[in-house]
Amino acid sequence: MDTRTRVDLIIDGGTILTMDEADRVIEHGAVAVLGDSILAVGPSADIHASYVSETVLDARRKAVMPGLVDTYGHAGHGLVKGIYHPSRPWPSGKLYWHATDEAWWYAEGLLSNLERLRFGVTCGLTVVGATPARMDSPVFAQRQAEAVEQVGIRGVIGVGPPDPYVSHLEEPWSGTIWDGERSERRTFTHRDAVANSVEVIEQWHGGAQGRVQVALHFPYLFGRQAAHPRIPFVYSDDCVPTMIETAEEMRDLSKRHDVLLHTHAFRGSLRYGLEKFGPTRVYALLGPDVALAHCNGLAEDEIRVLGETGASICVVPFTHENILYGPCPVIELLEAGANVTITTDGTTTYSSYDLFPEISRTMWTQWNRFTDQNVLPAGKALRMVTIDAARALRLDHLIGSLEEGKRADVILIDLDQPHLTPQTLLPYQLALYANGHDVDTVIVDGKILKQNGRVTAVDEAEIIDMAQTQAARAFERMDVSEYLHMSREFWRGTRY
Repeated sequence: MDTRTRVDLIIDGGTILTMDEADRVIEHGAVAVLGDSILAVGPSADIHASYVSETVLDARRKAVMPGLVDTYGHAGHGLVKGIYHPSRPWPSGKLYWHATDEAWWYAEGLLSNLERLRFGVTCGLTVVGATPARMDSPVFAQRQAEAVEQVGIRGVIGVGPPDPYVSHLEEPWSGTIWDGERSERRTFTHRDAVANSVEVIEQWHGGAQGRVQVALHFPYLFGRQAAHPRIPFVYSDDCVPTMIETAEEMRDLSKRHDVLLHTHAFRGSLRYGLEKFGPTRVYALLGPDVALAHCNGLAEDEIRVLGETGASICVVPFTHENILYGPCPVIELLEAGANVTITTDGTTTYSSYDLFPEISRTMWTQWNRFTDQNVLPAGKALRMVTIDAARALRLDHLIGSLEEGKRADVILIDLDQPHLTPQTLLPYQLALYANGHDVDTVIVDGKILKQNGRVTAVDEAEIIDMAQTQAARAFERMDVSEYLHMSREFWRGTRY
């Protein structure tokens, strides 16, 4: 009589990178999965001695690790890929607010979550829209949440009002609602956007059997102080009372609804807060349940306050902010006590949802900063897209490492490829050589969503066709041809 415990799935024979507190790497390991959770992780012989399953995935010559976690991206970008000119304002804001409908946002959500799934990103945060989330109606975020549910991965939907001073919107704020080819331009206020955001939080936070979470995203908690060629706003002292009132409102809302507070920061943001808001208020606004995207060019006092408050940083290694303000001081932030993660910023203007290349880009940026390849080891960099990233999204009790009791969010990476052969120091090879196309299998909540390189959860061709149709419809409503012009200088010149 077989006395072994029957489980739903055994992942067998791979090299397991657990990302647990012991940093275990298990050669010829196995993972036993029951329902949506991991029952056991260990050497293959031990797992087979205790567990049996009708479904066994052969993981020989594969790396087995937690699904990747992307802490920052923007919804909408998936359907405007390639539309960019460095000397013109990016069209996303106007297009998002006035040329898109809820079907467009659903199609974009399906496409972007499919892209994440293919690349082994099993959980990702997505701000609905460009820097100001499109919250003139709750429907756009709702469609994005539905797309996460449909594709089968995890998602954190970022909702919130535009910034009162750097809103990226024409005054008065307005959005266009489309009904077929009929449209109505409607104005909205800060209060409307907050009410719509709360509606999404109450409806979707914890939705899709817990796979959908909602975060409160406010663009600039301490204002956007760093100079930007297309954002010339300069704050006066008259702005400070409104800035403080809005920041404290966002903090109170995040605590009341127990959701992550997500924002942006660049050089000067924290220093401005310390000077104008006061240290006591700044420390109260920050904390382990706050994540700040970018953080390029921070000064020493700004690094210190982020470290002391235990805030999370979402580093974007491949961004024009590196040109404008200098790179994010990753090493200093880590040494100060901040939780630092590596992220993509979404799929535009020159990136994708493939999180693997961002690992090596982050390492190289810090190596260049310090002229020292000893900083930011590969193992730590891998933790920054798994367990550290899960911690930033307040999900590390569920995901981010392969441990008993955690959700079975697992990816298998095919090592039988020229660029990953021979297998030597595997964590280093994954951090420096691997890419999303190497992901063979993706499992979320114990369900196999991709196997042998093929997505099984949804119909890829159908989603791509839907995305093409919706993109074309938006481009009919707003002409983007000026961004697509290929002059002789484009092909032969050194500058646009």
